[in-house]
Amino acid sequence: MAALLRSARLLKSSPVSLLRIAGANIHGSTLSRLYSGALAGRGVGVHPTQGPFSLGVNRFSWPLAGVRHFGVAPKQQGESRDEGGSAVRNRQVQQFDWALTRLDSSVRRTGRVTKTLLMGIFHDSCRAGYPSGNQALLLLRSCGSLLAELPLSERTDIAHRIWDKLQELGVSYDVSHYNALLKVYLQNEFKFSPTDFLAKMEAANVHPNRVTYQRLIAAYCQEGDIEGASKILGFMKTKDLPITEPVFDSLITGHARAGDMQSAENILSVMRGAGIEPGPDSYLALLNAYAEKGDMDQIRRLLEAMQKGDVSLMDRDFMQVLFTLAKAGHPQHIPEILAQMRHERGYVPDAMNLCLSLITQGLEDTAFTFLKTFPTVQAENKESPGLGNFFLRHCVDSDKPMEKILHYCKELQDANLHSSALQFTLQCALEAKKTGTAMELMKAMKAEGLPIRPHYFWPLLVHYQKDKDTQGVLEVLKNMQDLEVLADVDTYYTYILPSFSDLDSASSALKDVGCAVDTETYISAQLRSEAVRGNLAAVHALLSSPSLPPIDLIIFRGSLILGFRLSNDVDNMAKVSGPGWRLKARSRVLWFAEKCISNNQMEVLENLVEMTGKLFECDRDDMYHYTLRLCSENNDWRTAEATWTKMQEENVIPRERTLLLLARHPQEQRPGGALRGA
Repeated sequence: MAALLRSARLLKSSPVSLLRIAGANIHGSTLSRLYSGALAGRGVGVHPTQGPFSLGVNRFSWPLAGVRHFGVAPKQQGESRDEGGSAVRNRQVQQFDWALTRLDSSVRRTGRVTKTLLMGIFHDSCRAGYPSGNQALLLLRSCGSLLAELPLSERTDIAHRIWDKLQELGVSYDVSHYNALLKVYLQNEFKFSPTDFLAKMEAANVHPNRVTYQRLIAAYCQEGDIEGASKILGFMKTKDLPITEPVFDSLITGHARAGDMQSAENILSVMRGAGIEPGPDSYLALLNAYAEKGDMDQIRRLLEAMQKGDVSLMDRDFMQVLFTLAKAGHPQHIPEILAQMRHERGYVPDAMNLCLSLITQGLEDTAFTFLKTFPTVQAENKESPGLGNFFLRHCVDSDKPMEKILHYCKELQDANLHSSALQFTLQCALEAKKTGTAMELMKAMKAEGLPIRPHYFWPLLVHYQKDKDTQGVLEVLKNMQDLEVLADVDTYYTYILPSFSDLDSASSALKDVGCAVDTETYISAQLRSEAVRGNLAAVHALLSSPSLPPIDLIIFRGSLILGFRLSNDVDNMAKVSGPGWRLKARSRVLWFAEKCISNNQMEVLENLVEMTGKLFECDRDDMYHYTLRLCSENNDWRTAEATWTKMQEENVIPRERTLLLLARHPQEQRPGGALRGA
């Protein structure tokens, strides 16, 4: 963090102060990741340098890149010493500090930047006005390998969008911005014409520097175009620019991709002849060249030579070789590279970013193999196994095949590496609003015997509700029925009914998809919906309906109180209050009836049924239904027949559930005429 804050403070300092800290040794800060790349710390386009103000980045000199770019701010057009100009500059500095802090926090925690965070900072900077050149540089440098979760083409599109928009807002670009764009092209493997790029710089009256030429050479070498790289080398010689290690590293890659491995190997000798001892970056370039060809014999030879020459690679370097092997289609050699890992400090964030990059490139099986090496590093975290959350989330976001996702979940759980892989993956699918994926995961959970709750469907319903997509809502309801999950009052009231223009159309649509609309749950949701709108007439109509099932007043009491406050309909307030209190009394009676059944108290239950017929307006079919339930549980068909006789004497018309209960009695003991009258 110290390096980041130092960069921000240097905005207000003079070039002289920058020169004083040019040789400062500040290894290990997250700024290297922010300004150089999360995974490809070394390699094509990201190289060590010899000069003190180089824009190249490696394990030793990366802090100087941050100082060079963010310490010396380009002069803004129209800068003046008046009060207005000072206010604008102060605002720019504040915005830069704010953006830098947010990006640094993300890189420090995860080793990467998310698209949401980057675009949020970009849009906020545009809305705030007065974006500075330093802000532009910060945003551009975040569009490369730090966006590990995005495809390469999308990263480049974001960089172009930022470039065009900030230019439109008046940001003045200098050579550092063009160099940053070049680096993004290299990290994202974007194919472009170096000559056209130089022409673009010339048209903008921006002169290329040594780093520009180095990165243009790297661009030619990425395509194996040694002739093009030689032309740029000629420019550098005519301008007396030093040929540093990054140039030689790029030439190694260029010769290898041109199919001339002998010339690639000879570059090491050329470097020694020029007085430059090949370092880890040069050997890494050669290792990657052999990895592209799957030549493990040469890789082993190089590793032995490096060991004898006291040249060591970091875990991040081996990850780059691993990534190259996987991309080139040689996953069988990956275990041998994994064996070289030392699990240094910072291994896990780098490894996570490698997994994300592999998944993005369609190499999720290799990423999963690599993921399983994590527990050796995280062995101390045994309290709540949750390995691979980031992996499962990215598989969902990348729309990987469901068969693979389920396989990964099963392996993680079987190995006790994740305690709830299916549930977490379902959460990711719901957050991403991927209905199909979520439904498949719920089916898998049901097959495993895991519970499916109604609130699991809420994120999907919210998505369709916002768009007033009633067909989407009904589709979710169908899926709930397929999974035998009953919607509760909150689901109907909060997420389903508001999607329709009125309750009548909602009821009609729900009937069409096979949902019952005469249940306590649905009518309770209707009562809450009408009450909260202050539609007391509709509330009274529902409460007064003879087919109203038993409903607990507490379910919609809060909504009813709110409706009373919103409405001036005193008449219906009085009408609702009567049925409301009777409803409360009835709910207590029904509760007592349930207790009688659970305690097997037939005599008490019969007395209750008789008393309620005289004291309360309780539904008689409901009361006799409780008696028949207890008869059924006790196989007491004699009492059941007596109950049926009483129902006929009182002219009680049995509902379907009562008839079904009577139909369970043995044919020879069934109450006479019970079904014939139905």
